[in-house]
Amino acid sequence: MHREEPMVGDCLGYPCIDLDLDDAEKILNIITDRLGYVTSDIQDTLRIIENFDESYRYAVKKFKEYLVPVKSESDLIKGRVVIDRVKLTRIGNKKRILIIFDRRVKKELLEEALLILKEQKR
Repeated sequence: MHREEPMVGDCLGYPCIDLDLDDAEKILNIITDRLGYVTSDIQDTLRIIENFDESYRYAVKKFKEYLVPVKSESDLIKGRVVIDRVKLTRIGNKKRILIIFDRRVKKELLEEALLILKEQKR
């Protein structure tokens, strides 16, 4: 699922986006701006991105394919959880992240965020 041009995919019914590490932080900030709130799962995912090397080592050491960000119980009850889990990969010296979003996150929101990211790159 590694593409040059990121797009919204489907991971067993969950919307997902495969991105370079640099774009991952930007897209989460765009999504946060569009939603109008920040959740603990977004904050934890940003922490994982910022500490990619250490998080990747941990995942490999513990034989974990996916890392699950911390979710607030109140966010779960309110239906405000955005990120379900993330997968960190290295291809040569490129660092990539597959962000798997909660099923309630609308694909239109993610597609809009990708368009904004694309415009920002120009």
